Amino acid sequence: MSAAGKAAIALMTSVIAVAAAAFAPAANAEMQIGNYEVLNNRWTDHMWVWAVWAKCSGDQNCGTPDEDPAMALTIRTLDVLAIPTLSKSQWFRQDAFYSDSRYTLTVDVPDGVRCIGFNLPSHDVYSWDAKTLAGTIVSTYDAGCYGAQGGTATYPFSLKRY
Repeated sequence: MSAAGKAAIALMTSVIAVAAAAFAPAANAEMQIGNYEVLNNRWTDHMWVWAVWAKCSGDQNCGTPDEDPAMALTIRTLDVLAIPTLSKSQWFRQDAFYSDSRYTLTVDVPDGVRCIGFNLPSHDVYSWDAKTLAGTIVSTYDAGCYGAQGGTATYPFSLKRY
């Protein structure tokens, strides 16, 4: 191979390496926009997929070339669309708020308590670490199945990016 050919290959390799580094998430980057599988032991009959977008906070520059939330390495407020993989549950869309390296999403779930033949509502609070994507779901409900008292249940969960 000629010297010019070797130089061209070296230049292309450098350009590809720089481009890859520019678009790869940083090692300490926090949660990014994208699609995530919700991994947990709460539901055994289906799974959830979250579609996560950046939420503009009302800043006039948000979403412009000056501040593109889709390109930000750290996103402070997320717009979460939760989609069940089977029609046994209802989808929801809610904001997840960032504070102290954690996200918190609160949702009232019409079918959060699953009983045989019927469902009851629950109030669920998802809280997860922005870097590890691991956290808990705290589910509070006024009544349990078949006349049981209400209460609170806590489930571990994590998010796995697609």
